[in-house]
Amino acid sequence: MTGRAHDRAFAARQSAWLAVACALCLAVPAAAQTQAQAPRPPATPRWPVPVQGVSTGPGLGASVLPPWLQVHAEQRTRYETMDTRYRPGEAGSDQQLDFRTRLQVRVAGRAGWVYTEVQDSRVALDDSGSTVTPAQENFTKVLQAHAGRAWQDVGRGRWSFQAEAGRFSRDFGFRRVIARNIYRNTTNAYDGAIVRVGRGTWSVQALAVRPVFYTWPDVQRDRRFDRTGLTGIYVTSAARRAANVDLYALVWRDGRAMPASARRTLDTAGLRVFGTFGPDHRAEYEVEAAAQQGEVGRLSHRAWFQHSQVGYNWSSVVWKPRVLVFSDYATGTDPTSGRSGAWDALLGARRFEFAPVGLYNLIGRSNLNSPGVWLQTRPRGNVDLWVQLRGVWLADARDRWRPVGVGDPTGAAGRHVGTQTEYRLRYRIGRHVEIDSGVVHLAEGRFLRQLGPDRRGRALFFYSGVELRY
Repeated sequence: MTGRAHDRAFAARQSAWLAVACALCLAVPAAAQTQAQAPRPPATPRWPVPVQGVSTGPGLGASVLPPWLQVHAEQRTRYETMDTRYRPGEAGSDQQLDFRTRLQVRVAGRAGWVYTEVQDSRVALDDSGSTVTPAQENFTKVLQAHAGRAWQDVGRGRWSFQAEAGRFSRDFGFRRVIARNIYRNTTNAYDGAIVRVGRGTWSVQALAVRPVFYTWPDVQRDRRFDRTGLTGIYVTSAARRAANVDLYALVWRDGRAMPASARRTLDTAGLRVFGTFGPDHRAEYEVEAAAQQGEVGRLSHRAWFQHSQVGYNWSSVVWKPRVLVFSDYATGTDPTSGRSGAWDALLGARRFEFAPVGLYNLIGRSNLNSPGVWLQTRPRGNVDLWVQLRGVWLADARDRWRPVGVGDPTGAAGRHVGTQTEYRLRYRIGRHVEIDSGVVHLAEGRFLRQLGPDRRGRALFFYSGVELRY
């Protein structure tokens, strides 16, 4: 048995553990010690900035370890299945069992720290007809390994400074351009340095990093990105509750190791304004827009995206409903124009507002026009129940459906991909266990009815996972 076959056999044996764990979790009385919140505007910046990870609290062995040492661990097992697939070369249904394990170690003094995180990502239950990519499996890798130091209350202005160097996995802004993945089985990482300076309710971050990508199926460092650089700044102001601001400028440069036809030279500038208003600040809004220019291969590149939403929450009534009405737009490429026009999401995440990735992964922030409505409720302190309805259109009918790669260059198939409905349930047990399950239904529009693989008229996706954190 090869090493990969052994890994798959081992992972398949753990599917029985998943079923047992789900049954045990549902049988345990729930406690509302932690509450996973829907996306909200961030609070005033903290110094030093906490290292981003999935685990909080004292960690493993806290009663015997010295206070300067923290160890955390996380294991997530998730089953996914989908009955209709749309990517070229795919046919029929598919299923997958994802395993993601993280171990985090932090050594911290009064003002400095060293942090290391190792992640193992594997899949099972796939077969010769399955599509597996480095976004789903890259085995055991160092996800973070960096050192940092903070200086607080410096000078009469009481300035704060922070400097870090090494490998990072971290969110910037609201995760639409640079993000640490939560749902995806593998996680973005990048090597370099991050510097932050701030005072009171505002801060400026500067980064100079090199993204880390892996090849498939040998899962080695992708040398095409050895000279790729991402630099930029993020400015954040939380001075006014009704008008918080994120402002950013980023520069992406692929090196000569990247084939000339795919080489990107991208300058991105964006602005996000968000806040709450009205009686008790229960009404909320958010607007983010960004523009891109540069070159993709030998084509000039001009693109932009926007996200806007308004919402209201009734936190004092039963189930604490929160309703959001939103719109997402990202430009596509007209193949007759002689230029590139599709928005490049760089290292951004999408599950937190679009849909699950993994096997589903049908909506991305490129060539997209997608309005919708989102209902979020909390029946109990440890239970979240969400329903989202979203229409999906192509921004440019002649461009392809970017996450899938299917398109009609004549535009005759139209723009309407379909209507997506997602139901999601999260159930937490104490501080250490979370069950996350969901169903996504995609009713096919004209575009898919003409170009889709069969006449089923819809796609159905289901997932359920158990996550343990210590």
